[in-house]
Amino acid sequence: MRLAAATLVPLVILGALEAGLRLAGYGHATRLFLPRTIEGGEFLVPNEKFTHRFFPPGLARVPLSGRMAAPKPEGTYRIFLLGESAAYGDPDPSFGVGRYLEALLETRYPSTNFEVVCVAMAAINSHVLLPIARECAKHEGDLWIVYMGNNEMIGPYGAGTVFGEKAPGLGFVRTVLALKTTRVGQLMDQLIAGLRGGSPAPQSWDGINMFSKNQLPHDDPKRLRTYENFEGNLYDILDVGKKAGVPVVLSTVAVNLRDCSPFASLQAAGLDPAQLAGWKRLYGEGLALEARGSFQAAIDAYNKAAAIDSGFAELHFRLGTCQLALGDKIAARKSFERARDYDALPVRADSRINQIIAEAMASVNGVDAGQELSKVTPDGIPGQELFYEHVHFTMEGNELLARILAGKVEEQLPAAITSQRVDQPAEVESEACQRRLAATLWDEKRVWDLALGRISTAPFTSQSSHPRNRQYITDRMDEVDSRTTPLSPALDEQMYEAALAADPDDTLLRWNYAQFFERNGRLTEAVNQGLVVCQLLPHASWPHYFVGSVMARLGRWPEAADYLQRALHITPDLAVARRELENIGFHRPSAVK
Repeated sequence: MRLAAATLVPLVILGALEAGLRLAGYGHATRLFLPRTIEGGEFLVPNEKFTHRFFPPGLARVPLSGRMAAPKPEGTYRIFLLGESAAYGDPDPSFGVGRYLEALLETRYPSTNFEVVCVAMAAINSHVLLPIARECAKHEGDLWIVYMGNNEMIGPYGAGTVFGEKAPGLGFVRTVLALKTTRVGQLMDQLIAGLRGGSPAPQSWDGINMFSKNQLPHDDPKRLRTYENFEGNLYDILDVGKKAGVPVVLSTVAVNLRDCSPFASLQAAGLDPAQLAGWKRLYGEGLALEARGSFQAAIDAYNKAAAIDSGFAELHFRLGTCQLALGDKIAARKSFERARDYDALPVRADSRINQIIAEAMASVNGVDAGQELSKVTPDGIPGQELFYEHVHFTMEGNELLARILAGKVEEQLPAAITSQRVDQPAEVESEACQRRLAATLWDEKRVWDLALGRISTAPFTSQSSHPRNRQYITDRMDEVDSRTTPLSPALDEQMYEAALAADPDDTLLRWNYAQFFERNGRLTEAVNQGLVVCQLLPHASWPHYFVGSVMARLGRWPEAADYLQRALHITPDLAVARRELENIGFHRPSAVK
């Protein structure tokens, strides 16, 4: 009886408190998908507060806005794409690998409706992806693709994270995350943060520069524990798929090796002053010789420096650059890989991460994307021809990765689908994908411009590879300009119209079309496209903000205020919408007649 009193009474109290908090409307749902009726149809839409369990509210990442029919329509083959920002399609998910994969499969199998649901997000890692996998298991997926590993060190509970505890044990992580699914747990989290005087995390998003102060030696114990956590989460994700009866395609992670120098390098601990002075002298000699084009002599100096301290990441990148200049591609790749592995700001999946993934492939259908992509690069070493910066694919890179994944997906398709395949040359398929996604000249230039803006900030600007990477992107933008003529805007518009005629509910496509009109000064057409997106995604704040801001520029003040207030109703802390309201003089909802 005493034992029952000691356990049951607290449980009853906690249960009553949980019920009271829910009735009072405190807290938020932690599921990834929420049911929503849209224009008479039943859909599942992303929960924008899903990641609040893993991030401070001001830094929380949001899923890709969209909607998924519930239940799954007959004749649809649904693929869930799990991963981080590289799988998401950063910097523009409308041209991400999932989009190219869907377009490619529908080109090959036009009688089947393929639906690639991207549940990847920026800044997340395996701790977040395991709950995502558990939710995907409930929603009629026919196949999963898992492409993850870049954020393991810096994402939630990683060794170099800024979002909370660094590399705690897996049991601790899962207990905390389970508590935060309850309203009581969310209240406790808020109270603890208040007692601490708020979160120690940065107050605003600053990309990977946020993690620059949390540099890690390659043999740091927290890194080793993070590998263990990644392995545990990965096998559990695969087990969730197996129990749900869903085949999984697991991929290693490709990164920019040749054209991405380390973001940070650390000297080995314990060097005495004489050793450090000797290392600096030899490294300096290597730099001077490399600058003069004396690559073999530079290699000799770098190797002597490595004999004193081999853990300095930039040294290995310099070695690889010199070895490649002399045509030794095999040695160069090994040096570039070592430079990545020793990078003290670990934002690229390293050798150990990919080894864990490769070992897990014994139980699932696996693909070595890194190796496959290496085959299509000039030196067999992935670089700027595939990536905008360190890990995010260019349009060409996403299409190539989609082709690699498509081959594995096709191995899992039922005969009723594969028997309907339409074979075409690769260049014909590629052109069909570009038309399906409306990859216009305007979009090419726009996305390169996004990439240029990103690498023009820290920590990219501190990389030794930064000058040539900046020049490469500038050259690509100039190349797009060289193909642009006075007729290009009309041709781009035709491409948008044709793509929308084939799929009028493609919200990412309509969003790009709205931006196209807005950037070209055709504001009324921009509003019209934005309004369609609002109808298709009434749960998303960004199209409502866009429509309101463009209406304000047209002088349609009451309508603008209405849409801005709708955006704020969906996302109350959307500061840009609040500022826009203030700019047009509508400070309160009651001001709108």
